[in-house]
Amino acid sequence: METYQSRNIIYCPKCQTKLAHNGNAATCPNCNFTYYLNPAPCTVVLIHQNNQVLLGKRAIEPNFGTWDLPGGFIEVGETAEQGAIREAHEETGLEVKITKYLGSAPDIYGDTLVPTLVFVYAVEIISGEIKAQDDISELKWFDLDQIPSVVAFPTVNTCLDMLRAYLRGE
Repeated sequence: METYQSRNIIYCPKCQTKLAHNGNAATCPNCNFTYYLNPAPCTVVLIHQNNQVLLGKRAIEPNFGTWDLPGGFIEVGETAEQGAIREAHEETGLEVKITKYLGSAPDIYGDTLVPTLVFVYAVEIISGEIKAQDDISELKWFDLDQIPSVVAFPTVNTCLDMLRAYLRGE
C-alpha cells in the first residue's frame, strides 16, 4: 500500500543515498540505515451519555464538514491517555476522565496517506461547557443508532462499534 512515507521518504537521512523501499521499511543500500514506516499514534475519545455520543463537525481538511469523534495525534512526550484528555479539552472545552480503554484500530489520515494507529477511550465528563473549538466547527449529540451516514474516517464506525459493545457489557 502506498503511504505518505513510501511516497515522500526518498533519501537516507544519514548519507542522502536513495532508499530502497521494501514493505514496511526503507533501507539505505549505502550505509544500511533502516527507516521503519510506522503509523502515527492518535487517540479518540468517546464522550457518551444516555445512549448518545458527542460528534464534532470537522472545520479543517482532510474531510472538512464531516462528522468525527474528538481526538487527534499524540504529541511528543505524551502518553496516549494524556493525548486523549488533551484532545478532548482542545476540541470540546470539556474536562474528561478516562473510564475504559476500548482498543485500537489502524487507519489512514484522509488523502494525506499518513498511516495512523488510533487508541480508543470511553470517557466521562468531569466539568466544563461543551463548546466547539480548535479544528471543530460544531458539536452535536447523536443517538448511537442514528449516526450520520457520512463520517470523516472509517475508524469512526469502528470506534462506535467498540462503544456499543462496551455499553452492552461485552
